Amino acid sequence: MIEVPGVSGFEEEIREYIRNQVERLGLKAEEDNIGDLITTVGTDGPHVMFIAHMDELGLIVSKIDDDGSIRIRKIGGIDDRTLVGRVVRIKTRRGTVHGVLGLKPPHLMTDIDDRKKVVPWQEVRVDVGTRSKKDTEKLGVRVLDPMVFKKDITYITGDIICARAVDDRAGCAVLLDSLEKLKNRKLALRLTFVWSVQEETGLKGAKVVGFSLRPDYVFAIDTMTTTDAPQMGEVFERVMVGGGPAMRMLDNAAVASPKLRKTLELVADEAKIPLQYGTGGGATDGAAIQDFGALMMPIGIPMRYTHSPTECASIKDMENTSKLMVKIAERIARDSKRR
Repeated sequence: MIEVPGVSGFEEEIREYIRNQVERLGLKAEEDNIGDLITTVGTDGPHVMFIAHMDELGLIVSKIDDDGSIRIRKIGGIDDRTLVGRVVRIKTRRGTVHGVLGLKPPHLMTDIDDRKKVVPWQEVRVDVGTRSKKDTEKLGVRVLDPMVFKKDITYITGDIICARAVDDRAGCAVLLDSLEKLKNRKLALRLTFVWSVQEETGLKGAKVVGFSLRPDYVFAIDTMTTTDAPQMGEVFERVMVGGGPAMRMLDNAAVASPKLRKTLELVADEAKIPLQYGTGGGATDGAAIQDFGALMMPIGIPMRYTHSPTECASIKDMENTSKLMVKIAERIARDSKRR
């Protein structure tokens, strides 16, 4: 899933990939008007939603200059420091076009301060090997074509995967894994799995499913920025890659449910699943759905170097997150029968 493009607002390819995976499980996935992919198992009992966003950071073509180079606009929270010296794949009506976000070499720098400057996105150009606007257009490139960064997938240990778009393809994979485990369980629940769109540009897809589906409980399965990497400082409590899923109790958009904190602590303790606690910045889809009255808890897959080309996360943490989701569903179903 990491390799399948899905810039926020242009999620067609990743949506179809996930739809195929859901259908392989013998289930049907519906698409709403904004592009969220939704599948539900069970009809009775409390309505529990698990949600992960399938969109990723990226760029679009904003203008083609006379010299054939391409100007960009960022989609989502991309740090300008990570732009230059990168290879991009532009999705055009004629197929994929490759380009480079070039960096002025030191041999041509006339100002010693040039080496210290961060090139702002407005000054970045994509070089697709042409010398005129007409030649670039002949390649099929048009304004509004999306582009993703070329992704190198590396395992820096046997357990830690490193790539761009681990956020939140890790969560998407965990949803598929837990769906496979729960689809035939016949729990006294209405279980809805959502792969949402446009999370990186304002939680748009989550707002739509929150308004239309109104779940009783929502668990947003997303990445959680860790503090266990070098130079991360001491402001936040340490969240460790490999230390288990993290309850993302507080971020810039929401405070998670204290009731669900108690539930998760009991579930994790009974199942011997490691559990961490985290606070930090950003937001999750859970915040948007909480506005419609759901008990809400973001469950974070610990990840280093968020929104960079080298996002790092543990496969073991993903497996434990999937186990935790299954145990949460079982616990809510069991508790509902006691009422």
